[in-house]
Amino acid sequence: MNKLEKDQKVESPGMKYRHYAPKTKCVLVCGNEQEQINKINEICITKKVCVLGFGEDESKINANNFISMGSRTNLEEVAKNLFISLREADKTDNELILIEGTEEKDIGLAIMNRLIRTCEYNVI
Repeated sequence: MNKLEKDQKVESPGMKYRHYAPKTKCVLVCGNEQEQINKINEICITKKVCVLGFGEDESKINANNFISMGSRTNLEEVAKNLFISLREADKTDNELILIEGTEEKDIGLAIMNRLIRTCEYNVI
């Protein structure tokens, strides 16, 4: 998925506009579970960070704030909590919001589509 060019025709209305995103810069963290945790903890050493992550990872992540979107094994719950979690993160006083990504299949594809747009294509 790429950013649209200025005069590029959109295939659907959902591709044209940026969806709700916190005012704080957001970065989507991709990879397997352990890779995500390692990347997040590495960034948490040098920055004041809020993490939107999966509940089962909370004890493994050393962030200033951790907001659980739900369980990695229940993506319907994550989808339901996504915008609530983003709004909650918007209320924190952090330099950066890191968001754990999920596998891009089934409902995970829809979740990742929203997150990629929320993070304005800032993906690590």
